[in-house]
Amino acid sequence: MKKIYKEEEINVTMSIIFNLINNIEDYPKFLPWCKKTEVTKESEHSQIGKIFISKSFINWSFSTKNIIDRNKSISLSLIDGPFDKLDGSWNFKKIDDNNTLVSLEINYKFKNSIIELSIEPIFTTIMNSILESFVDQAFKIKYND
Repeated sequence: MKKIYKEEEINVTMSIIFNLINNIEDYPKFLPWCKKTEVTKESEHSQIGKIFISKSFINWSFSTKNIIDRNKSISLSLIDGPFDKLDGSWNFKKIDDNNTLVSLEINYKFKNSIIELSIEPIFTTIMNSILESFVDQAFKIKYND
């Protein structure tokens, strides 16, 4: 299984970055590779979401169950998609009133080598820039409010 880990201290409140990452319906507005999203089930502490990805002429999607611990973490587990396994979490730690430490850890394995050859380069590119994309959007929210 492969692992991706990203961490960054950012100058935004925990609520801004947490709400941004938790609100998957808004992803297509600022993540260029995200064609659309669907939330099929939602409660206070969990949601089932599907992300549709379109990049480099390749279209695919995956669904996860997200367990939400408000302003602390969002844990992800695979429901369906091109992965044999996918799990991970977003974690949030308040440094002070205006600064937050955000981390993303994803563990994954594709279903087979053909899928891996076609999708992994795109998935790796997305994962390598995803935290930066969320941070950029969080700053836009912070300075437009």
